Amino acid sequence: MEFSAVLNSFGAMHSQFGGMLNALLLIFFRTLGFVFTAPIFNRRDIPFLIKLIFALFLTSAVFGMVPDATMQGPGVSNSLRFLILIGVNLVIGLIIGFIADIILKTIAAAGSMMNNQIGLSSAVIFDPSSRTQVMILDPLFAFLGVLIFIHLGGVFWLVRALKKSFVEFPLFAINQPLTSVIDLSYLVHLSSNVLLEATKLVAPVMIITMSVDIILGMVNRTAQQMPVFQLSFALKPSIGAAILLATLPIMVNAIAAFLETYSLIF
Repeated sequence: MEFSAVLNSFGAMHSQFGGMLNALLLIFFRTLGFVFTAPIFNRRDIPFLIKLIFALFLTSAVFGMVPDATMQGPGVSNSLRFLILIGVNLVIGLIIGFIADIILKTIAAAGSMMNNQIGLSSAVIFDPSSRTQVMILDPLFAFLGVLIFIHLGGVFWLVRALKKSFVEFPLFAINQPLTSVIDLSYLVHLSSNVLLEATKLVAPVMIITMSVDIILGMVNRTAQQMPVFQLSFALKPSIGAAILLATLPIMVNAIAAFLETYSLIF
């Protein structure tokens, strides 16, 4: 009887260990998807090995925070279901990071709008983070947004969102309806408001540069011999840079207020 009890105890421990291993793998894949799309971590100039190591570290940190109720799931023998669960958790991690990245992309979009408005759309540089050519003010606004995001505790918001996802989306849930835990209309509102929010951030520059265009147009009508078109090439970038420097403290406060407003989704 004692030997049988030992075998039963060993079998229970083996089953529990298998369930914990399955949960650990699912947490890792969700965290890996999160790292690949979340701001700060999704830069292309960060090597894949570094992202993988960070995902492993984050998995070990989050593993102890996952509720016990979400640790219950199918055994290792159910391979098809387990592969589906890996895909589901990977997609959930990608979505969490993507939603956070949209918010910072709004600030970068403000830089693109300002480039076009002050006549610097043809001035491009190579961005190592995206490995593409971008307009000259895009990296400035993106870097400014990341700095403010980190200063406000954005990294902790991201980790909190990842931790909360294990409650809203259990590890072993496949047929859970998204509408029960995600407000899809809010996601549509968030993605569609990128242009509007970017316009608000650069509104002072846009208003003044448009006023300069109107004044130059009036000058061109009254003094047609004056080379207004050539004058605008030097005038608009100079005025735009001066306005940007003058309104930078206000813009920083506006970006901080914008990020704090959308931090509620985390």
